[in-house]
Amino acid sequence: PGEMAQGFGSRGSGCCWGSFAVIAMTSADAGELPTAGPGEGLSPSQMQASLAAAKESRKRAELDAQLLANRIALLKQEEEKAWKKIEETRKRAHEIKDLRSQNEQKFAAKEEFYKNKWDSIKAAQGQNHDHREKSRAVREAARNGLMEARHSNAARSKQQSQQILLHKKEREAQERLANLERGDMIKQKKEEAKRRMEDERLAALERSRDDYDQRAAQEDLLRSRTEALVSNMEKEEMELIQRLQNTQTVQRNAYEELEAALGQSTQPGMASVRKPGIRVGAVGGKMPLETDEPRPAA
Repeated sequence: PGEMAQGFGSRGSGCCWGSFAVIAMTSADAGELPTAGPGEGLSPSQMQASLAAAKESRKRAELDAQLLANRIALLKQEEEKAWKKIEETRKRAHEIKDLRSQNEQKFAAKEEFYKNKWDSIKAAQGQNHDHREKSRAVREAARNGLMEARHSNAARSKQQSQQILLHKKEREAQERLANLERGDMIKQKKEEAKRRMEDERLAALERSRDDYDQRAAQEDLLRSRTEALVSNMEKEEMELIQRLQNTQTVQRNAYEELEAALGQSTQPGMASVRKPGIRVGAVGGKMPLETDEPRPAA
């Protein structure tokens, strides 16, 4: 962590010096710009250019300052992470030391227990030896009974050892059986979870397939309705075109009749007569008649 912090510090210092250099350069550029006042002979365009250059220099300096602040914040975050890792490492080392100390104490207690037991056994053996030495004459007389007692003790010890070994084997067998059952249960749960996931996947696939069929049917219904609507609109369009053509024909015939009627008129005081679409002059003091021909619809 120390080397990491040192590396971050070196990189951060390089970035800071680069930012300081950019800020100094922009400050120098801003100092080289003309700073003449309004009354010192600068034209408006020069004043505008100077002001724009000053604003640009300020914006660059602010951008450099923001970048520097971001790098400083990043370095602080990395330092905090490093200290957190250090604390976690120290805590883990302390826990390991405590656990090792506990294990050592347990081992020492166990060694002391076996040592005391062995010492008691040795002491008992010594006492027995002394007793045998002191009672050699008595034991010689009671050798047969003592040999039988030893044989019986040996048989009993052997039987106890066999029983202990048998109990140990039974316990180990039970543990193996429990482990096998636990493994089978875990395997069964995994298979059941896998089967449930597969069922859910198939159900989701079936739902998506049903949703697709419903959407496809809806789209087909909308398409058929739209096609029927387009067909009706096309028929209506043809009917309107035919009606418009008939109307234009009737209108043209009416204009021809009007033109013929105006051409045959011989009343005095009539102004000049124009073709349809031209305003007719007043006749007998009446208002002029508008006969401009309307344009047909597109």
